Amino acid sequence: MFTFCRTGLTALASVVLLAACSTTDTGSSEASGASGRTATPIGKTRQQEYLEAFNAPRGKVRATQTGIRPGYNFVGIAETDITYPLPWEIMTKDGTIVASGMTVPYGLHEGSGEPIHLIIANDLTTRGKGLVLQVKNVGESHPFDVSEDVFRDLKYDMLSYFYHNRAGMPIEAKYAGGEQWSRPAGHENEVLTCFNGIDKAGIKWPGCHYRLDVTGGWYDAGDHGKYVVDSGISVWTLLDAYERGAKGFADGEVNIPEAGNGENDLLDEARYNIDFMMSMQAPDNAHAAVLLGDVGGDLANAKPEVIDVSGMVHHKAGDTSWASFPLMPHMNTKSRALFPPSTAATLHLAAVGAQCARVFRGIDDAYADKCLKASERAYAAAKRVPDAYAHDNFQGTGPYSSNDLRSEFYWAAAELYVTTGEAGYQADVKASQAKLDHWPLSSREEINWHETEGLGIITLARFSPDAEMKAQAIEGLKSTADGYTSQIIHEGYQIPINRGVWPWGSIGTLANRGLLLGTAYDLTGDTRYRNAALDLLDYILGRNPRDISYVSGHGENAVKALHHRFWAGAYYPGYPLPPAGVVSGGPNNTNPSGPVSRTIIEQCHAQTCFVDHNDAYELNGVGINIQAATFWLAAWADDIDRAN
Repeated sequence: MFTFCRTGLTALASVVLLAACSTTDTGSSEASGASGRTATPIGKTRQQEYLEAFNAPRGKVRATQTGIRPGYNFVGIAETDITYPLPWEIMTKDGTIVASGMTVPYGLHEGSGEPIHLIIANDLTTRGKGLVLQVKNVGESHPFDVSEDVFRDLKYDMLSYFYHNRAGMPIEAKYAGGEQWSRPAGHENEVLTCFNGIDKAGIKWPGCHYRLDVTGGWYDAGDHGKYVVDSGISVWTLLDAYERGAKGFADGEVNIPEAGNGENDLLDEARYNIDFMMSMQAPDNAHAAVLLGDVGGDLANAKPEVIDVSGMVHHKAGDTSWASFPLMPHMNTKSRALFPPSTAATLHLAAVGAQCARVFRGIDDAYADKCLKASERAYAAAKRVPDAYAHDNFQGTGPYSSNDLRSEFYWAAAELYVTTGEAGYQADVKASQAKLDHWPLSSREEINWHETEGLGIITLARFSPDAEMKAQAIEGLKSTADGYTSQIIHEGYQIPINRGVWPWGSIGTLANRGLLLGTAYDLTGDTRYRNAALDLLDYILGRNPRDISYVSGHGENAVKALHHRFWAGAYYPGYPLPPAGVVSGGPNNTNPSGPVSRTIIEQCHAQTCFVDHNDAYELNGVGINIQAATFWLAAWADDIDRAN
C-alpha cells in the first residue's frame, strides 16, 4: 500500500497548501510555473518567502562539502574584504592540524560581486572524516572528508535518480531507499496517438491514424513529460560511462529490480529508456502533421503539413495541459498525446540506437540488432525530412525546440560510422563537420541536448575505425579542453568557465564541461584536465558563492526544496523531501521567467541567482540531462588513478 510521507517539513509547510494551478512554461524542460499554492503563511507573501530563502545565511568559508580523494589538491574560498593574506588551517575533528598556510587575496569576484581569498593545499593526503577549513577572522567551512571512497555513495545515489523517475512501473521502497519514496506506477499502459486540437499559437493539428505504446521511460524533470531529445543525450551519457569502463556497476551492484539478471546494472538502467525512445518511432507507411522549415517568429501563421513520417520519431509524449504542482504521477489524470515527429528527435534515436548496438553487441545480440535497425531507419528518415522542427507551441510540456540541426547530423553520423564502419557514414561525418560553425567546440560552447557535436567528437576520439579521424578528434578534444582550462585563472572560484552569463541548468553546463575534461584526461593523461574536472565537481558540491551543495543529501548544506512534483516536502505537506543524489539546475541569470527569479533578479549576480525553493523551477529544477552528466562526473572521479 502506498503511504504519504510527512518527513522534513518546514515551519512554512504547516499551513494548508493547495495544488490547484500551474502556469505556462518557457524553459527548455519542465517549467510548470508557479507552485500552485493558494495559501501562504499569515502575514507573509510568497515573494517574502522567496526572499527569505534567497537571503538564508551563507558561510564565508567555502569548500567541497563532500570531500576529496587523498593526494589531490584541495581548494577553498574565503569571502572577505580584508586585503592582506590570512592564516588558514585544515583541522580534523579532534583539532589536529593537517595543513596550514596563508590565503591568497584575489579581489572582487565578478560572478558573485564579493571580494574573496583563495586557499590551496596541494596534495592533501591525511585521511579523515569531518575535516574543516578555518580562516582567521573569517570563519570555517562545512565539514568534508578525505577518503579514497569519497565519491562512492555519490555516484550510486545519482544513478538512483533514474529508477525513482521511471514511468510505467511502481517504485518500490526496497529499491527507492524508503517507504516515503515509494509510489504506484505512473502512466501504465500508455498507448497514445498524435495531438489533435489547437495549440497555444492557434495552430490546428489534425491528429493521426496510428497509436504507439510508449509505456515506460524516464520522466524528464519536475513534470511528467517524456522527451526524446533530452533522453538522447542522457542515455548517451550513461552508455558513455559504461564504454569508458566505469567501475562499480556490475550485475547486482546497483539496487534496481533488474539486479541479478546477468547484465551490467548501468546498461539495465539505460535500456529502460532506450526502449521508450524506440517506441516513439513512427511505423512504416505512417503519416502525420509536422511543421517544415524555420517559421521564425511567425508561428501563428504556420501551417502543418501531413507527410510520410515513416521512421521518424515523435518529439515527446506528455500532458496536453499543465498538471498541478505538487502531484504524484499516478494521480495525474491529464489527457496525454504524442507530439509531432521532429528531425531532432529522429537524429537522437539514430545516434543513441547506434551506440546501443555497439554496446550491447556480444551482450544481447538480438537487442543490438533491434537498436541498429531503429538507428538506421531513423537516420534515413532524418535525411529524407531534414527540417521538421519542434517549436514552443504546446501546453503541458517543455518545448526542447531547435531549428539548427547541424550538430545532431554530425553526432548521428559519427555514432553510426563507429558502430558500422561503413564508408557512407564516414563521408557523412566529414560533410557534417564541414558545415559546423566551430569544430571542435569553442571555449564558449557547451555540450547540451541541442549542441551535440561534442558527443560525436568524444565517440570518434575513443573508437573511430579511421586512425586519422581518431587522431583529429583527440586533437579537437584537447583543443576544447585547453580552452576550458585557460579560463581558470580568470574565475575566482577556480573553475574552468569564465562568463557573466549563467544559463538555465547551469550545473548541467558545468558537469558536461567536466565530462569533456575527464575524457580528455582519460585519453591523454594530462593532469591539467583532471584537476579542472575535479574543480567543477567541488563547485557543484559546495565550493561556490551560495555555499550550498547542489546535490541533495550530499553536504551539510545541501539543496532540499527541488522543483519536483513528488519530492516537494520542503514546502508541501504530504510529500517527501528528495532522496539523496538529486542534482539541482543551479544559478540562472539569463532567463528570469519564473516567479522566484523575478523576485531576486535585481539583487543577485550571475552565480548567486539561485533559491532553494520548490517553486523555483527555473533555478532549482531537475532534469535527466543535468543528472546524467553529473553522475558521469562523479563516477569518473571515483574511478580515476586507481591501481585496478
